[in-house]
Amino acid sequence: MSEDHRYKLIFEELMDKSEDGFIVIDSHGVITDINDKYCDFLGRRKENILGHPIEQIISTTSMYDVMNRRQRGDDQGSIYMHPYIASETKGSRHTYAIANRFCIFDENEQLIGAMAQMKFKERSLDIAHEVLKAEHAYYKSEYQNQMLNTSGFDKYLGNDSKINALRQMGLKVAKTDFSVLITGETGTGKELIAKSIHIESDRANEPMVCVNCGAIPMELMESEMFGYEEGAFTSARKGGKIGKFQLANHGTLFLDEIGDLPLPLQVKLLRVLQEHEIEKVGGTKPIPVDVRIIAATRKNLQQMMEEGTFRADLYYRLAVVTIDTIPLREHPEDIMLYANVFLQQLNHKFKTNVLFSKNAGRCLLKYSWPGNVRELDNVISSAFISSDQMMIDLSDLPSKISDAVRHEIPAEENQETLKSLVNQYEADIIRETLKKYDYNITAAARHLGIERSLLYKKMKKFNISIKKGVCHF
Repeated sequence: MSEDHRYKLIFEELMDKSEDGFIVIDSHGVITDINDKYCDFLGRRKENILGHPIEQIISTTSMYDVMNRRQRGDDQGSIYMHPYIASETKGSRHTYAIANRFCIFDENEQLIGAMAQMKFKERSLDIAHEVLKAEHAYYKSEYQNQMLNTSGFDKYLGNDSKINALRQMGLKVAKTDFSVLITGETGTGKELIAKSIHIESDRANEPMVCVNCGAIPMELMESEMFGYEEGAFTSARKGGKIGKFQLANHGTLFLDEIGDLPLPLQVKLLRVLQEHEIEKVGGTKPIPVDVRIIAATRKNLQQMMEEGTFRADLYYRLAVVTIDTIPLREHPEDIMLYANVFLQQLNHKFKTNVLFSKNAGRCLLKYSWPGNVRELDNVISSAFISSDQMMIDLSDLPSKISDAVRHEIPAEENQETLKSLVNQYEADIIRETLKKYDYNITAAARHLGIERSLLYKKMKKFNISIKKGVCHF
């Protein structure tokens, strides 16, 4: 195959696959090539176009001017809005296309013709719509992937029997479509439970929209929840706005801090739960919605009902199923589980191997954690920053935590010995290496640069065992 023939095939393939129109003329203005997209736009067959002077096919052509100016496609005049008269296009109407025009020269800089690339506005709008659809699908997919990676009841950690019972309750509720009210103190994972219910439900492939009822000003709450029509109020944007209910249609709407919802909005929310339809601000007709409601609160809603600040009828609509979260102080055996998870995440992120000292662990277990898991996460992050990048000790913890047990620590234990620190560090390295290599002793020993027999001895020394692909110590 000659090089010229090869390039001709490439050129033909490009013109065939492109969404743009292409037309080529010789130095006399005769059409020598045109692709099917351009023929379709003009509404003419290719054989009735080729060989004709371009002005006979497109009376508004400017290709002669392009050749007279010897335009190369790299100046401002090369791209312009090219008009067409109605009788010369398939649509039989005045229209235009964006044209990029340039001359073609031989190796001796002799003009041999010109070419134009046309972008048709109708197809450009179609492509823009397809891009928006693809972008929406991409972000929806990314959101769902993120939800799957960060939520689900397998991410709700804890070995306590009460935590196990909560997980089982959540999984059971997820298979229904009842409204759920999640109650509990700040930092006990109410939002994680809500997301886990959504992920485990039949609505998992639809959106989950989260609204913090205490974070949106009262005057904006109605338009945020239900949306508004164009012209509904002075600052209403053109085209109006879709509210949270419509965004969550066929999915889940999570109303966090429902106790902060103003009474007028409680009435509207009750109507949605009863009628399964909303009405936009400034709207004149109801819009049906299919949304599962999960609400959460740190407040005592029953007391608020007695005080008249929360509607009883709304409460009973929301609390078809109630899930009470468990404060960290009520399952203290999980404190170090969470603490080690948070520390492991920091070690992974910053490529370190920081450990907890024995005394730091005592402090974490002794403290009551009024802010629950969220407070624990904050404390571990702060201690990690202040540590010497080897060990988190008493001095790295807030005084409100360390002072409570400092006097209980025997003087001889007030400072870890070098030997104990090294042993603790070595044991942690062995556990991490075993996990990295899926508990393969041979691979782990090779990575550590020691014999298998020595690794077994060290595992015995540090009370590390492997059972069914899990490291125990």
